[in-house]
Amino acid sequence: MINLSRKLIIICVIVCGWHSASEAQKLLKFKLPDSGQTGSNTSTAGEDSDFLINPPSLTDNGDGTITDNNTGLMWQKTDGGEMIFENAGPYCTGLSLGGHTDWRLPTGIELFSINNYNNLNPALNTVYFTQTQAQYWWTSEKEADDSTKIWVVNAGGGIGAHPKSETMSAGGTKYFNVRAVRDLIKTVFQGPHFTDKGDGTIKDNYTGLTWQKIQSANTMSWEDALAYSRTVSLGGKTDWRLPNVKELQSLNDVLLSKPSFDKTYFPNCLSGNYWSSTSMKQTALKAWDINIDYGIVSYSDKTALENVLLMRGGMDNAGINLTEVHIPGGEYEMGDHFGFVDPHHPSDELPVHLVRVDSFNLAKTETTNQQYLAFLNAALLSGLIQVNNNKVHLAGDTVTLCYTHEYAAYYSISYDGTVFLLADFRANHPMVGVLWPGAAAFCNWLSDLNGLQECYDLTTWDCDFTKNGYRLPTEAEWEYAGRGGHLDPYLNYENGNTVIVSEANLPNSGDPYETGSYPLTTPVGFYDGSLKLKSDFNWPGSVSSYQTTDGANGFGLYDMQGNVWELINDWYGQDYYSISPYDNPKGPDAGFIMPDGKPYRGMRGGNWYNGYDTNGVNDGHSRVSNRNPSYYRGPQDPYHPWYHIGFRVARKYSTITGIYDHGMQDAGYMMLQQNYPNPFERITTIKFYLPQPAHIILTVRNTLGREVAVLADGQENEGWHTVSWDGSQVPGGIYLCTLTGSTHPSTIKMIKIN
Repeated sequence: MINLSRKLIIICVIVCGWHSASEAQKLLKFKLPDSGQTGSNTSTAGEDSDFLINPPSLTDNGDGTITDNNTGLMWQKTDGGEMIFENAGPYCTGLSLGGHTDWRLPTGIELFSINNYNNLNPALNTVYFTQTQAQYWWTSEKEADDSTKIWVVNAGGGIGAHPKSETMSAGGTKYFNVRAVRDLIKTVFQGPHFTDKGDGTIKDNYTGLTWQKIQSANTMSWEDALAYSRTVSLGGKTDWRLPNVKELQSLNDVLLSKPSFDKTYFPNCLSGNYWSSTSMKQTALKAWDINIDYGIVSYSDKTALENVLLMRGGMDNAGINLTEVHIPGGEYEMGDHFGFVDPHHPSDELPVHLVRVDSFNLAKTETTNQQYLAFLNAALLSGLIQVNNNKVHLAGDTVTLCYTHEYAAYYSISYDGTVFLLADFRANHPMVGVLWPGAAAFCNWLSDLNGLQECYDLTTWDCDFTKNGYRLPTEAEWEYAGRGGHLDPYLNYENGNTVIVSEANLPNSGDPYETGSYPLTTPVGFYDGSLKLKSDFNWPGSVSSYQTTDGANGFGLYDMQGNVWELINDWYGQDYYSISPYDNPKGPDAGFIMPDGKPYRGMRGGNWYNGYDTNGVNDGHSRVSNRNPSYYRGPQDPYHPWYHIGFRVARKYSTITGIYDHGMQDAGYMMLQQNYPNPFERITTIKFYLPQPAHIILTVRNTLGREVAVLADGQENEGWHTVSWDGSQVPGGIYLCTLTGSTHPSTIKMIKIN
């Protein structure tokens, strides 16, 4: 088990209001970069350095600009020098730098985000940002009740409002400089800043962080605040902690004062100082805090008695943007129904044979670089892994888990000797450069993250299918899920018998990511039927927009065709189908020996890189029955790069993460399955199970209890049933679908978006 002890990795994913599936994949602001503090200042658990939150990741573009890979903002490397506030805005808008002319003056939270609290005077990473004489930098924001005061970030790491007259050019004695910023992608928030979750917690929709609604009634010292955070259980979670200085400052609203926190959501946050978990650099007896009369960030002696407001960063699937789809069990004829013969491994898809698989859950999308980055940093902090020769291994082992960006530029995760970082723009693209053991180790970490049992023995690499944790899907599970319920007739590809290039990332398909360096992956879930804009995604291609076709299959899974090959749990066995059992086949006990004398695991789904031409279109090896050993990757086999190999996770069907228990089916209950897709824009599919013939009623109601649709009302046979609802005539919102019949009623919540 990965025991993170005091060291935790947290990744904050932002969802702003309800959007289509692609919207969640954008690099929306404001994902707060970590404070950068690494040194420990106390033996009490819970200080800043015990957590690694969105590791700082900067790229020097070599043209006088710096890109923050967390926030998606581009910064001026060397500030523009000292000037009065009235000149700062025009300076930025008139700046031409790095081939860009859309520069502007940053907001307070933006400018504060580049602070690095492992440094002092300036509290910046001077490897990337040139050190100047600046003592302060202007923001675009004025104090709420005094327009002569401007919010500025100081070189020591604080932020506050200062009179415009203090700068040298206005007759003052200090250097107030300007640093311009620009947006790589559109960064407009949609939806409210906060949501009251009704369980004593408040969700910040701008940062993805969750906060206590009601702070402790007692003030306390910094050490006591850390200890207090470990005792709180709220909203069903126990991983509450003291916020770091960036997280704490993110609550400040420059339009408010006395208090500068929104008291609509934080009703007893009225005045005074609040502790952060961040210590002062080189001053272990002081820690950063915020005074909420005006939102000034400064520091105090740790013995001072201050207010405490706790938060959590989402250490669960929601926190890493992982969504599962329930795949109802059933039987099907596994194999090639269309007579295809692969020249490299002929007849391995025959004979077509009947198999049955139990219900299971499968990730809606492939595992992303951002998700895998969270695993790597958690494993690194816990001592589970090490990096040798730019390859990641289990500590004390030689088995390779994945390759780093330093090994080859194809791979998006870099290692700087201290922490893993994103090396490029592909945060929400599939993780590539990962080998089968790396996928298995990720599954164990994800199981720990959600309080589930680990499936893999990381010594023998055996999988225990009796455990309820995450694992890779079996080959039989993958093909069953890939077919999306299309069993009459069987299809050659997941959604039809021909290739539609606008619904999957296939070789030479013309998508806007087919320009530039490998890998030519697209963001997961990119093909959802919506019009994509370059201003949203900042793709390398020159086109300003790209119309996708909805590539989700019948179960609501994305990228089961194309993008990257997906590793499966099974060893590849060329003749396995001739001896495969009917009930939940799990592959051969040992793999087929490939030309290099080694066995390999299987992979499914095709990829962006290579394939066969079908009617003039390259299908990327994406036939739904196609089997491929991970030996065959390209012309350099067995040494061809792994830039088109990834994975998605599966687990037993259970209620652990909030999905209905298939034990209800075994116990003779009706079962209403969650609709898919959900959220949906027009049409959604609903499945339900009847243990015996019964008269049932399936209705849809709005949150006021008003019936808006009757989807079924009559006698139905035993077994699974599927209905579709066209919600195009109802407004966006939450709807309740209820199945009533011979046993207890079942209800699911469906989300309609416009």
